[in-house]
Amino acid sequence: MDMIPITLREVAEWTRGRLVNAEGNEKISGVSTDSRKICQGDLFVALKGERFDGHDFVADAIQKGATAILVARQLPFSIPQIIVADTLRALGDIAANYIKFLRSVRENLSVIAVTGSSGKTTTKAMIASIVQSTMPAVVSPESFNNEVGVPLTILQATPEHKSFVLEYAMRKKGDIKYLCRIAPPDIAVITNIGTAHIGLLGSRQEIAKVKAEILGDWGLGADGKRKDYAEISVLPADDDFFGFLRERAKGKVITFGFSPNSDVRAINCQVNWEWTLLSATDGKRTVSVKLPILGEHNARNALAALAVAKALDIDWDVASKALESFQPPKMRLQRQWLDPPGCWVINDAYNANPDSVKAALRTLRALPAKRKVAVLGEMLELGEFHQQGHYEVGQVAAETVDFLIVVGENAFPIAEGAESCGMANERIVRFETLEVAKEHWRKFLMPEDLVLLKASRAIGLERLIG
Repeated sequence: MDMIPITLREVAEWTRGRLVNAEGNEKISGVSTDSRKICQGDLFVALKGERFDGHDFVADAIQKGATAILVARQLPFSIPQIIVADTLRALGDIAANYIKFLRSVRENLSVIAVTGSSGKTTTKAMIASIVQSTMPAVVSPESFNNEVGVPLTILQATPEHKSFVLEYAMRKKGDIKYLCRIAPPDIAVITNIGTAHIGLLGSRQEIAKVKAEILGDWGLGADGKRKDYAEISVLPADDDFFGFLRERAKGKVITFGFSPNSDVRAINCQVNWEWTLLSATDGKRTVSVKLPILGEHNARNALAALAVAKALDIDWDVASKALESFQPPKMRLQRQWLDPPGCWVINDAYNANPDSVKAALRTLRALPAKRKVAVLGEMLELGEFHQQGHYEVGQVAAETVDFLIVVGENAFPIAEGAESCGMANERIVRFETLEVAKEHWRKFLMPEDLVLLKASRAIGLERLIG
C-alpha cells in the first residue's frame, strides 16, 4: 500500500522549499531517491553523494512516472519542482512531519528504535517478528539505518500501521540524535557498548555517549506535544557501561541480560547445531525458546526483544513463538555446506568488530565438531585500536579453534595474537590477499571440519564460498 497522499504545498511547507511549476494541490503517494524504482505518483528526491548526483537522474525519474521532483536547483523540466537548500535534510523533514501527521490520526503509535555496537540488526529483526505477530508494523530493511534509510522506511507507513521498528546507526556524534529528531522513539533499545567505530570515536566512553543519544535530549523543542526522551529504555544490564546509560535514561528502564539483577534475564542457554535454546524470566513468567540462530550473544539479543514485548505488554507465549519463527539476517552465523572438502561453514561475514568476532569464536567452541577452523579477515574502522583489536581476537582464536586462517595483510596481527597464546605456527595460515586465499584456502580444510568466516563487510570474505 502507498503512504497517505500529501500535497506538494505540504511538502514545500515541511521542507521550507519553493514550489515551481505547481499550484500546490498536486498530491504524491510515495517518495523515492532511486530513479530506477520510481512508481507512478512518487516524489523523486535528488540526493547528492560523493560518487553520484541524483540531479543527473531526474529525466529518468520523470520518464518512470514521477509526479514531482525535490531538487537543490531549478531544472529545465516542466514537471512540478520543490527547490530546497539541502535535499538530504529535506528528506528527513518530510519523514519527521509525516510521522507527526500519523501520530495525529492514530493514537498509541509506537516507535521502537534499536542501536548498539553489535547485534542491532538481529535484535531489530527479533523485535519486528514479535511486534508484527500482534499488530501491523513498518520495519526498516536490513541496511536502512541511516539518514536516508530511516526516512524512507517511515514514508512506507499507511494509516493501518500501529508501530515502527527501526534501527539507528551512527558514524559520528550527532547521527543518532538526528534520527531521533525525525522519529523520536517511544521505546529505545541499546544492545551493547563495544568497539565498533572506535577508530572514529576514539574510546568506548565516547561510543557510549553517542549511543546514549537514543535515550533523550533530542532538541525537539518544549512545545509540550512530545517528550524529549524515550518513554521506555531497554538497556543491557551486563554491559560495562550500564550505569552510564542508566543515568541518562529519563523514562522507565527495563533491563535485560544474564545478570540475576536483570528485569528480563536468562535462566539457561544451550547452543547446538540447530538452534540456541534460551530459558528466560521476568520474575513473574518463564518461557523457553528455540532460537533459529546460534550463539549466546544472540540469546542476549532475544532477551532484549522479550524486554520490548514486556514494554508493549505482549504475551510472552506469543513473543516466544514469534522468536522461534523469525528469519535471521543473511550472513549472520548462517550455516552452509562446502563441497569439497565436505564440511560445514558458518558464514558470519556480514560485518565484524573485535567484540562480535570474539562472540562468534566462542559460539564455534560450543558446537560439536572434529576440528574447528576460523577464517578471519580485517576489521575496519578501529583506528589506533587496529593492532590491539586484531591481536586480542587472535588470542581468543588460540583458545577456541584448532586451525586459523588469516586473510589480508592488515589482519595479520590476528596471527600474532594467536601465537602469543601458544598456538603453533603450523596451525596458522596467512594469505596476503583475498584472491590468493580463494585459490588456496580449501587445501587446508578437511572433511567434517566446522569453519567460521568472519570479517568486516567491505572485505567480502563470503566470496571464498561464492
